[in-house]
Amino acid sequence: MKIASRLRPGPIDSVKFLPGNRYFAVEWETGNISSSHRAINKMAIGLLDGVIEGGVLILPSREMYQYLTDRVGNFAEIEPYFNVWKNLKISNGLLAVIEIEHDDLSEDVPPIRKGTDGRALK
Repeated sequence: MKIASRLRPGPIDSVKFLPGNRYFAVEWETGNISSSHRAINKMAIGLLDGVIEGGVLILPSREMYQYLTDRVGNFAEIEPYFNVWKNLKISNGLLAVIEIEHDDLSEDVPPIRKGTDGRALK
């Protein structure tokens, strides 16, 4: 589903339909930090346009980041920009970023091999 009325912001990873033809949006980051910025800005536009009631961007922690494919956006990289989104004139709604962390590490599980382009190898 596309949520903003402006120049092709792209689809949202997941939306929950709410009463009154409104939506709650969730983005799960698997791209680089530029993708993280696009995701949260897309939801900010949806809030400003009154299309969504809220949006959440889910990002790995910096600690978890090292176990993922190269250059996945992470919480520590986007946190310095929080003041930009805090200063938006949103009269009603929620815009949030949630940091996730891995549960545990194991030497018994082989690591995912990474390519130099940030993608996992087969």
